[in-house]
Amino acid sequence: MLNLRPIKILLALVTGVFVAATAYISALVMERQSALERVSRYNVAWLVGQATSEYTRLEQRVSAFGLPDSKISADEVRLRFDIIVNRLSLLRTGEVEEFVKADAEYAATIDALARAIDAVQPYLEDLKPAHVPRLLQILLPVDARLAQLAAAANRVGGDRVADDQRQLIRLHWTFSVMAAGLIVCGIALIVLLAWHNRLLQRAHNEMKVLTNDLRVTSENLAEAHQEVQFANAELERQNETLVRRDRDLRTQNERFEAALGNMSQALCLVDAQQRLVICNQRYQAMFGFDKNLLKAGTPMRHLAEFLSASSDEGASLYQVYANQQILVRENRARTYFEQLNDGRTVGVSHQPLSEGGWVATYEDLTERRRAEARIAHMAHHDALTDLPNRTLFHERMIAALERAEDDGGFAVMLLDLDRFKTVNDTLGHPVGDALLKSVAERLSATVRPGDLVARLGGDEFAVLAMDASNHDVSQFADRILRAIAEPFETGGHHINIGTSIGVALALADGHAPDELLKNADLALYQAKAAGRATFCFFKAEMNLEVQARRQIELDLRVALAEGEFHLLYQPQVNLTSGRITGCEALLRWNHPVRGPVPPSEFIPIAEEAGLIPAIGDWALRRACHEAAGWRSDVKIAVNMSPAQFKNPNLPHNVVLALAASGLPAERLELEITESLLLQDNDTTMATLHRMRELGVGIALDDFGTGYSSLSYLRRFPFDKIKIDQTFVREMTTDADCMSIIQSVIDLAHTLRMKTTGEGVETMQQKDSLQVAGCTDAQGFYFFRPMSGKQIADLLAAGANRETAA
Repeated sequence: MLNLRPIKILLALVTGVFVAATAYISALVMERQSALERVSRYNVAWLVGQATSEYTRLEQRVSAFGLPDSKISADEVRLRFDIIVNRLSLLRTGEVEEFVKADAEYAATIDALARAIDAVQPYLEDLKPAHVPRLLQILLPVDARLAQLAAAANRVGGDRVADDQRQLIRLHWTFSVMAAGLIVCGIALIVLLAWHNRLLQRAHNEMKVLTNDLRVTSENLAEAHQEVQFANAELERQNETLVRRDRDLRTQNERFEAALGNMSQALCLVDAQQRLVICNQRYQAMFGFDKNLLKAGTPMRHLAEFLSASSDEGASLYQVYANQQILVRENRARTYFEQLNDGRTVGVSHQPLSEGGWVATYEDLTERRRAEARIAHMAHHDALTDLPNRTLFHERMIAALERAEDDGGFAVMLLDLDRFKTVNDTLGHPVGDALLKSVAERLSATVRPGDLVARLGGDEFAVLAMDASNHDVSQFADRILRAIAEPFETGGHHINIGTSIGVALALADGHAPDELLKNADLALYQAKAAGRATFCFFKAEMNLEVQARRQIELDLRVALAEGEFHLLYQPQVNLTSGRITGCEALLRWNHPVRGPVPPSEFIPIAEEAGLIPAIGDWALRRACHEAAGWRSDVKIAVNMSPAQFKNPNLPHNVVLALAASGLPAERLELEITESLLLQDNDTTMATLHRMRELGVGIALDDFGTGYSSLSYLRRFPFDKIKIDQTFVREMTTDADCMSIIQSVIDLAHTLRMKTTGEGVETMQQKDSLQVAGCTDAQGFYFFRPMSGKQIADLLAAGANRETAA
């Protein structure tokens, strides 16, 4: 075996030499870098020389500035002064500062330079040729001292350069010698590595011979070992098979026992000799057997004897066993439900086995059947009133229609409670729900045996009146109206409501449930339109009316999109001065086919269709836009629908309309009706106060025709009360109307509110209002409604009532 130790020692020594040489070269490099850094010190001579040169240039510029017809400007002198100030700052920092501090004379020269600069600076602010002698007197003494300082800096710089050059030459020769040494070491290292590789190759050949001998020996041992492994593997496979079978058998038994124990059904397995093989815990619990009785091999007749001799519950279960014996004898499979004498329901699934015997499962379905019955009841009955719901009512209608030809006709009656929404809004939903229950009870007590009362939703009820002719239905409907009109005592409240009824007769008014309900709904709509608290039979022409209303609704949507609406304006006149003080905006619709459509015809339909908010916003923006071009003392009054007040952004929309038109807020007046104040009173009042904060005026329109309440006038200070034209029209012929108008005007004066009489058509009406103290009036007597341009022309002409007449 070769000894490689000497070679390894030589390699280590060469490697050590390399490391030492590398470290030394690094030190030399760092020393050279230090020498190079010292070269920066040569800047001292340059900086001092530059300062001296710049100082000389400053003296030259000052001298030239004092000559007649000099081309040197004061700004150029100041520039040279700024440069020498900058040079002074450089002489007081870095290497120059160290150089100056080394000699007191140098430091005195720098201080003299600073004093000269400070002395010159005041003259430069307003430099004149007359100042030149004084400036030169200040500057010249420092000139020689700066030259001496520059010469000293040059001497010091020269000494440093010579010293640094000697150091660099020494480093150069040292570095060259070390580089040559490294080259020699590298060559030696290469020779040693070649020698080492030859020795390793010879050792490798010797190891190869030994490896071949070992491989032959290993192959012989592997063959013997493989034979032993084959024998062990066979034994292990046989053992694993036995273990796996045992484990699978235990798992199957555990699963079988878990399945039996967790089954919701009771299970019983019986052999061909009618002996018990196995049962689960549910079987024992359901039939109430003693645990010791349920051992494998127990005859089934013993179990039957136990049941027949037990309590009433066990005796009922004996009924299951007795009926099952028929299937055992007939060897027949069956799944069925057993209704026990104690009211329980048991589901039985009996299945015979091919080798004899049978298996059966039993399940107590009593609660499930009850739950299914409850669910079926809930699916067909109203949760609040427990009356049949729309689904059950529809099914009963189908059944009644199938018998209608033989049993005679029937009537479908739809009921909608009057004033129920007011109850909900004022007394709350709990009282409303209690009222619905009371209505359901009263309807159920009013109908005849065989009739059906249902709640279809909300405050809508339905009655299926069997065997009914027109006369019978009329009497029946009248009886229902009287019953519902009786006061209800609910939640400590005395509540008066009513109902409207729509009636459709089977076969005569429809042959399908949906058709009858639709026609009854049309009749109900007619009953509401007739004033409520009444009933109405369906008539064929009602369909035409509904179609006409739907067509108007469709046309309204098109009109809004196509811009078919326009506004007219009726002037309002001050009864004292006769001047026009404002105009009321009136919405008009010019249908492209039908022509002008009266507002009384299309506005109710627009309200039902939910179009009023969009139409109202358009009218507000348009009225503000046109009024912005009128005389500045004329207000514009715009009617606001209750539907618009449901929009929480209404104040924002008003602000946008005013901003877009440029109309001042105090020139806008919004007219609301008393019906608005009944809808969510607190929210409405809050919105009205926000309008007042904007500066917009609020007028109460048609006062006295609705739910007049002085509390509204107290809670919100309206700017104006408008007296409805129904009172104005009859004020000259009916003393009661005149008294009402006088009372309203007196009340308005007390509350510091203005009043406007509407619908004035005669001079007598105008004079009566004026005598009563009414502030303003409007009507055909003064002006008819006109376009915005006509109003603008009228106002521009300075028209009043007398000039217009």
